[in-house]
Amino acid sequence: MPDRIARPFPVTLEVEFLDRLSEPVRDGRAKSVSAIIRTALEQYDFSNVVVVRSSQLQISVRLPGEIRRNLKKISRAKHTSVGQLVRAAVEAYLPELEAIAPIEKEKPAKRKRKRQGKGQATAAAKPVVKPKSKKR
Repeated sequence: MPDRIARPFPVTLEVEFLDRLSEPVRDGRAKSVSAIIRTALEQYDFSNVVVVRSSQLQISVRLPGEIRRNLKKISRAKHTSVGQLVRAAVEAYLPELEAIAPIEKEKPAKRKRKRQGKGQATAAAKPVVKPKSKKR
């Protein structure tokens, strides 16, 4: 028997997009936002869907406890994720960082080494000479 009962299904939408969906409901052109979404899903051809989303990686960052607590507090107050706050802070900081001249790293000079065969000492190695003991 097919499932004909409509049950809640959580979907995350941007506020601006949800506002756009609410307009036809306010104007009387649609019964509800859910009705708009259901109709759109029934009519849409998903065979040609191309999702454009940048790839993401999760990284670990060592943060002092005070900064972690502050991020969590602000994210709750702003109703956003900690990741979004981190991205905002880093995006604001990058122009300052990019304005700093890069530090040139000195590359160590490569020394040519002679190949050594069996029993040969390298040019850098000093032979160990034991002093002869004097016999009395």
